Amino acid sequence: MDISRSPGEDTTSVTSTLPCFLRGFFENPLQVASCIPSSSYLQRKLSSLACLRSAKTVIELGPGTGETSKALLQAMPDQSKLLCVEVVEEFAASLQQNADPRLIVEIGSALDLESILKRNYFASADVIVSGIPFSVLSPEEGRTLMESIYQQLAPGGAFVTYQFRSSVCDLATEYFGPPEKRSMVLWNLPPLEIFVWKKTVLECHHISHNARPINA
Repeated sequence: MDISRSPGEDTTSVTSTLPCFLRGFFENPLQVASCIPSSSYLQRKLSSLACLRSAKTVIELGPGTGETSKALLQAMPDQSKLLCVEVVEEFAASLQQNADPRLIVEIGSALDLESILKRNYFASADVIVSGIPFSVLSPEEGRTLMESIYQQLAPGGAFVTYQFRSSVCDLATEYFGPPEKRSMVLWNLPPLEIFVWKKTVLECHHISHNARPINA
């Protein structure tokens, strides 16, 4: 496990988006993971992920006001596309201020991932990044979302999520097996952990025959 911290945190970006983030948190406490935007160190950790460098299509679930989205765009190729799915309208409006032509913003629930991808002509995703707090989802919602993430991810693709609790492992391991990488980010409020899973061809075959129905 990689444990990281940064004493030189740059607070400029956090300060500029804090009022919007606080409103979103207090109006949607079960949908927003924290009352503080993602730290710049978390952003650097995300932008360093190797899976982003060759990805043509990236989906970000729960991007908030877009600090992590900027980090993903920084790492992605020029001809790639980033589809951000955000349920809080004020956060989505903040995201839409980003003029990067690779960015597509969709206001909606991540539970409707399949229809959102179809609506935006995405056959599948090379990388899916989630900031949605799985620990606050009901068991049914968590399983439905993980099933959808698995199904919409291309074989060989990567599922990346950053979480304050490790409960996501129980859901993801059933589909992907153990995480390929875990990285603790201590310099964040509160501290969190980044998990990375890969979808292999062998896993695709196993899940297609052995996964329980979503409504089981």
